[in-house]
This record gives sequence, C-alpha cells and structure tokens, in this order.
Amino acid sequence: MYDFANFDVNNKQPLPYQNKMPIFMDLVKSKPRNAKLLKFIADPPTTTMQRLKGLTTGSLPTFIDAGSNFASSEIAEDNFLDQLNRSGRSVVFMGDDTWTSLYPNRFKREYPYPSFNVWDLDTVDQGVVKHMEPELKKKGWDLIIGHFLGVDHCGHRFGPEHPEMSRKLREMDDFIRNLVGMLDDETTLIVIGDHGMTANGNHGGDSAAEVTAAIFVYSPHSELFPASGEPVPQVMQVDLVPTLSSILSVPIPFSNLGTVITEVLPRVESDWPALLIDLVNNANQVNQYITKYHSYGGQFSDELVARLSREHMELVVKATKLKNLAGFHEFVADVRRYLGSVKLMCEEVWVQFDLASMVLGCFATLAASFAVFIVISAIPVQEFIDFASTKKLSLALFVSVATSVISWLFLGAFLEFSCFMSLFLIVVFIFINRHEANNHLKAIKQSKSLIDLNILSAIVLLISLFGLGSDNFVVEEGFAVSILTAALIASLFFFWVERKQKPAHLFYGLLSYQKLAFTAFIAAFFALVWSLALYWQCREEQSWCQSLPSTDLNKNGKLYQQVAFTPLIFHTFPVLANWYWLKKNGNLVSNELTSQFITYLPILTTVLSIMYWVLESLPAHLLKKTVQWDLQILPQICFLLILISFLCLLYDPLLVHVVHPREQVPEGRADLVPYLFHQVKSALNRNGKKGVCAVYGLSTAFSSAASVVGLLLYQLLSLLQGSKVVPALVITLIALMLLIIIASVSRLNTIVLPGQLVYVPWFAVVSWALLSVVCFYGTGHNATFPGIQWQAAFVGTSGQFSSNFLPGLLIIASTFSSQILFGVLLPLLLVAPLTVLSINGGLARQDVKEKAANGEMFIYEKSSLTEQGLFMLCVKYILVLFLRVYLKNSLETVVV
Repeated sequence: MYDFANFDVNNKQPLPYQNKMPIFMDLVKSKPRNAKLLKFIADPPTTTMQRLKGLTTGSLPTFIDAGSNFASSEIAEDNFLDQLNRSGRSVVFMGDDTWTSLYPNRFKREYPYPSFNVWDLDTVDQGVVKHMEPELKKKGWDLIIGHFLGVDHCGHRFGPEHPEMSRKLREMDDFIRNLVGMLDDETTLIVIGDHGMTANGNHGGDSAAEVTAAIFVYSPHSELFPASGEPVPQVMQVDLVPTLSSILSVPIPFSNLGTVITEVLPRVESDWPALLIDLVNNANQVNQYITKYHSYGGQFSDELVARLSREHMELVVKATKLKNLAGFHEFVADVRRYLGSVKLMCEEVWVQFDLASMVLGCFATLAASFAVFIVISAIPVQEFIDFASTKKLSLALFVSVATSVISWLFLGAFLEFSCFMSLFLIVVFIFINRHEANNHLKAIKQSKSLIDLNILSAIVLLISLFGLGSDNFVVEEGFAVSILTAALIASLFFFWVERKQKPAHLFYGLLSYQKLAFTAFIAAFFALVWSLALYWQCREEQSWCQSLPSTDLNKNGKLYQQVAFTPLIFHTFPVLANWYWLKKNGNLVSNELTSQFITYLPILTTVLSIMYWVLESLPAHLLKKTVQWDLQILPQICFLLILISFLCLLYDPLLVHVVHPREQVPEGRADLVPYLFHQVKSALNRNGKKGVCAVYGLSTAFSSAASVVGLLLYQLLSLLQGSKVVPALVITLIALMLLIIIASVSRLNTIVLPGQLVYVPWFAVVSWALLSVVCFYGTGHNATFPGIQWQAAFVGTSGQFSSNFLPGLLIIASTFSSQILFGVLLPLLLVAPLTVLSINGGLARQDVKEKAANGEMFIYEKSSLTEQGLFMLCVKYILVLFLRVYLKNSLETVVV
C-alpha cells in the first residue's frame, strides 16, 4: 500500500500501518533532487505471479492468468532478465522463490526461500537481510533483486491494523536506512511494492486499495532528471521495465507496453539527448510489437493501427528536430500520450469476447437444462433403467459420437454438433416415453400443493440464476440469496394442509399445534440465516458492509484472553447434540469398540482443537515461552482422530445394538439390518414375550451414520477455517438440520402416496442448494481473489511443500466447506421424513403412516424405489449446481 510508505506529519494518532517508515520522506525532504516517492499502480489481477510477470515483461496479465499463481511455471515471454543476460549483465537474487520458478537459471547467484507459508513472517526477510550486505560488497553484478515477504504475509495473516504490521514495517525501515548508508556513487536504489492490500490484508482483485502501491527511487550522488511540467503523481507498474532498460542500457522486452519514467532516471538536465534516444527506442519497440501482433491476426482495428503508426512516425520525425530542453519536455508528453493510446487499445481488445457465441451458448445450455428437467420430473426412473439395459443407449452414444466426428472432419465443429446431438437425443428420448411421462404426471397431480411448491421453487431458482447477469446482484449475492431462501421457506407456511377436521374457527388455521410448531421452526430458520450475515467477508464494493476481522487476533493482539470462550460454547454443541441424539435413539448403547470410538474420539478432537486455537492466539513472544513443541502437532492429532473415527464408521456403518436371549447374532453379515429386521418381526409374531430380542437404533440405522459423517466433516472444516468461523459453521449445521426438518414436515404434510416418501421434490432440492450458497458467504468467503482463506494450507502442516497438491486441497476444502457439507449430507433429504414420521405420525395421511410405520426400515423394504429416489435426488442437485456455476460464469462475462 502507498500508505505504508507515505509519512503524514499531521497524523497524530496513526494506525499500526501508518507512519512506520519515515526513511522515504526523510530522504525526499533532505535530498529532493536525489529521491522520489510516487504511487505505483498495478494492472489487475494483483496476485503475486501476475505482478512479477508485469514487472519483468511490461505486458498486461489477465484474470485468466491468475490460476498460474498457484502453480508458477517458467515465463517464456521476452523479459527484462533475459535482455540483461543477452547483454552480458549479471543478476543476483534473494527472497521469494516465485522468482526462481518463473525465471530458472537466470541469476548469477540466487538465494530463494519458500514463499507459500503466509504464517511465516520472518524467514524470507531474514534471508534477504543476511545476503544483501555481502552481495553489495562483491563485484561483478549489475542488478540485485531482494524480494521481502514479511509485510505481505502479515497482511494475509493479521491484516494491516495489527501490531505485527507495525513491527514488520519498522524492520523494513531499519533495513532500508542501513542499505542507504551502504550504497556507492554508482548505485541506484529502487524500492517498490508489487500490489496493495485490502482492509482485511488480502489482494488479487482490482480495487483501488489492491492496485495502489509505492515506488521509491534514490540515487546517492547523482540527481534524478527533473519533472516535465507538473510533477507526476503516479506511474504504472509496467513502466518499470523500460525505465530499468534505460538505466542499464539494455533493449526493451518485445511485448512491453510501458513508458520510460524520465523523472526517476539518474540523469541531469544536460543528458536530455540521451533520454531522447531512450524514448524513441521505447516508441519504436511498442510500434513494432503492435504491428507484429496485428499482422499475426490480432484483433486490433485496421484504422486504429494505421492512426497509431502515423503518430509514431510523427514522433520519430519530431525527435530529429529537437533543439532544446523545452522541446524535449513537450516531446515526453507526446510520447506518453501515444503509448497511453496503445495501452488503452490493447486493454480494450484483450477484454473483448464473442458475445453472440456466448449468448447462443447460454440459450443452448438453458434448452438442454430444460430438457433434462423434463426428463427428471416427468419420466419414471424405471424407464431410464430399461433404456440403459438395452442396446438403445449404445446406439444413441454411437450416433452422437459418429455425427460429431464427421462434423469435425468436414466442418471443423466438433463441440457444436456434439452438443446439438446430445440435446436432440434427449428430445427423442422424451418423445418415445411421452405416454409414460403423461401417466406419471397424472399421478403427481394428485398432490396439488406439491406441484405449486415445485413451480414456486423453479421461479425462485430462475431469479437467482438470471440475477447473476446484474453487477449489483453479483456484489450482493449473499444478501440476495438469503432473501430468496427465506422467501421460499416462508412460502411453505401457506401450503400447510390440516389433517384433522375441527369445528370451524376463525383462527384455527393459524393456531393449530402442528402449524404453530412448523411456524416456530421457520422463524428459527430465518434467525439463523440472518445471523450468518455477521460473518460475511465483505467485498470492496460493499461500503455498507462490515467484515468480521480477518484474523483470530484483534487489533490489540489480546483476543487470546477471550478466544477460548467462544469456541468452547459453540464448538462443543455439535458433538454434544450428536451424542445425545444417537444415545437417545439407541445407536451408541453398545460396548463394542466401534461404538466407543465414535462416542469418545469426536469429544477428544473437540478438546484438542479448542486447545490449539487458544495456544495459536497467543502473541508470538508469549507462545515461545509457553509452548516448547511444534504447535501443529495438535491439529495433526485431530486429523488422525477424525480419520480413525471415519474408518471405524466405514468398517461398521450400522450403529445398532442387539440383545437376543436365545441366539447369537452372526458377525460379518453384509445384510445385518435386513437380518435384524426379520428377526424382530418373527420374534414379535411369537406368542408371549419369551425369546423376543431387543434391537437398539434400528429406526435410525441410516440417518445415524450420516449424522456422524456430518460431525466429522464439521470438525475437519472448523480446524481449517479457524476459531473465528466456528460459530458460523455451527449455525450452518443447525440451519441445515432445521431445513431438513422443515422440508420433511412439509413433504409429509403434502404427499398423498407412500411411494412419495422417497421422492424428494424440487422445492427441497432448490432450498438445499440456495442454503449452501448462503452458508458459503456466511462462513467468511466470497467470490473474489481476496476472499480466499490462505491460512487453511498451514493447519497441521509445516508450511514447506514440495508440491501444491496438499495446500491446494486444504484451501479448496476450506473455501467450499459449505458445498462439501451440503453435498455429503444430501441423502438426509431423502431419509429424514421417515425419521420425523417415526417421531410424529400425525404429520402424514393414515395410509402413508401405516406403510412407513417401521421408520427408516422403509428404505430396506422399498430398496429399489429408494435407489431410484436417491438417483433422482442426486441428478436434481447436480443440475441445480451446474446451472448456478455455468450461468454465473457466463452471465458475468457477458455483462463485462
């Protein structure tokens, strides 16, 4: 940030990142002709790899390049370092190892240090300080690059308003002050920031705080060239490349679009003829680049390229006629206008898209999605099974592939014809099964409330999808989707069907016990959804929004005094609630090892994770005195306990316990639940009570395993996201369970056929998908680069990685924690109505209640129907997610 380097004497109460580096202003005031401090503006994206590319090539990176930030590969594009090597110059490097990934074998001597561990504030900086002075004293170098990371990492971990930021900035001030004293007469010092920083300490986007950095130039014994007219308040980062080329007298890289910054060159006024040559070379290089680019099929306008070529020729002619300094200053302004026009032309062209094809693609996707929607909603699953079991499927695939290949060979359009043929085959499938679809729809029409709810959910889904075409909706997506989710759930109140007939009463429809309880659940769901807004990580565009602090430490660094309390209250709730539920239903009454592990290991994991957060929140000096061992051992133990619990559940997923007085229950049976079910039925059919076995947990045999998986996932994700997100994750879990209850009660209230118990309607699927989006924002994430929570990569790890697989996996798990949680627990939408019905049979029709009297054993009794229902549920959910992801990217790009 420029504010890090600027010193404001009028600021009597500076923030931790303000007025901590007075060295720059001291030199500017004491030696105004030898020192310059300017704003240094980056071209987005402001991720490190893209900034280094811009600082060495002078070209404009794009947001598509941002993916390379996580797996930096060698830059083959012409760059400043290669020009130095070709000219026989020597470069020495120390610091961020991203440089050696981008430019291997370019340095005479190099001292790289791992850069990925953003929790490490000192290792890289100490390495640069260690090697800088010895290298300055050595001979045979032309350029020394030192890349510090402490301030950047401090921003990622703590944010700019933390005492650690003050410490790192003061360290930088001391280092630069000492470095200035070591410079000889022929050395120029250039201090730059490659990007800015948001209020939360992140970067990657295009906000003013992220693109604004600083550049400081100091020449001890040679004055800098005076400004032409008014002083330049800011320069672009791509301007650094031609400026360094001018200072070191090497050719400018081919694809450079920057302009020589004459005001920071160590030249006196009488050297303007030499600077004139540098400016002409700069203009020639840019003109050559756009001409070559245009000749190879670039998208530049012929008229615009011709006009810029004429301006270039005029500049070259004008340069031959310059006679004095005043004319040179005028020439500098002309060159800057010309190069600015070229850069603007490139920026406009490189962000253009084929809108016609994109819009056509969106409509094709919607048409295909609508066809899939019809298939899912109208055609019985059995028809899919019959279709797949015959040669029809193979024939359809052969026709689709063959047609696509032929179109590719003769028309060069494989993708278009492949999509067209797939859509055509879906339509054919619908036409063939039109009679079955008609009969299926007639059966569904018996439940009018369910049809109305599905129509309403489709409308809400479409609003959430097409709203993505609006910039305002994208910025406020968390708020907008929260409203849509709440509205969809609220609508369930108006579709309530009273099962028992009572005497007419004006307020009976509103005051019945079941409806009041249902209303209370909806109200609690509303409260939870809106409470998640407290944990939003606001975007820069949301001026009204106030983010949760980006770190577990507050501005005074003393949150460790409170940090144990909040996780203790919230973090223990899921494990205790899960333990109580499973104990109540008899799923954990067994003394077997699996049951004991699943009972106590999650409790131990909870205790260790709280201990880890408390110790982690201690200030660095206090932590070193308190903990003499590696703190990351605690989360590693937690990960191990979670893995053991999961393996135990995988080995014995049926949490049931049998007490049989006469015969031993055989172990190792794959069909244990059906076996127990038949044993219970046969025992109950005997006369008397002699020989009756007792089975605990049978009615929740399926949902109990899912609840344990959800608990283990919660514990894993809470470790990755940190203690400050624990309350939000707990709220997410409670909201998820409330939605399951609300959807189950509503389904039981509206279904008319027992087979509908395993049919999950669209309103439940859409609500589930929308709530996952709400919880994505509610757990401190947003759809921007600065919204990525990098700290997840360092939980339980050393921070030193040989590859990006593990840190990438941890960051993905943290970022998409809500989507992972909702995806894994999706089957509960199908199972839960049976569990709810076993608790309160009065919610459904009598015939439905009788058919499902055995609770979740209905799943076994109707196994084929259940498999079909689960398949359709997964297809529906995947379709909704696909539409959100695809249309989100497509519509946002079309709007841009």
